[in-house]
Amino acid sequence: MANNLHLLQPKNLKDESFLAELKSLEANLQVVVAFRMLPEVVWRMPKLGTFNLHASLLPNYRGAAPINWAIINGETKTGVTTFFIDDKIDTGAMILSSEIEIGANENAGHLHDRLMQLGSKTVLETLAIIEKGNVITTIQEDKNPIKTAHKLDKENCKIDWSKSGTEICNLIRGLSLIPSAWCFFSDGNQEWNIKIYEAEFEKENKP
Repeated sequence: MANNLHLLQPKNLKDESFLAELKSLEANLQVVVAFRMLPEVVWRMPKLGTFNLHASLLPNYRGAAPINWAIINGETKTGVTTFFIDDKIDTGAMILSSEIEIGANENAGHLHDRLMQLGSKTVLETLAIIEKGNVITTIQEDKNPIKTAHKLDKENCKIDWSKSGTEICNLIRGLSLIPSAWCFFSDGNQEWNIKIYEAEFEKENKP
């Protein structure tokens, strides 16, 4: 490796040899970004804990696709949150949150790139707070209905043309460029499955 980094790529996060090698690093803190749920034996290993960076303003949009669902649901702002991992998904005690506006016509790909920059800054700020021993966490409360960011699949990416123009445009930009919104297009006796990456809603002014 050019930077002499110690790289571990386990297929099984509970593999004994992987756990032994990870423990041998004697890390006092672990940082997780865009990764699947960790076994407790992993996230409890460092004495200072393990924190995660999530691309939403928790507790809203816990789950696999927070950037996409924020746009699909027509949100005007989102952000990133760092929190200490616990035994559930994205429910741990929050450390820092940073907010950002969502552009009126912004798609998920562009927002992802902006959140990546914001997330990098927020992780560094979180590390500085932990290093100084000044961590003050906030417990996530579920008093109000929580908006979720469940996994995207073929069905929830399909365009429902019975919805409003605004909802359809939000779906398209919330799924652009990946995985993309789709629908069936018929022309005579032929039918195609097509993807739509961009749309603009214009309200008709009736006479």
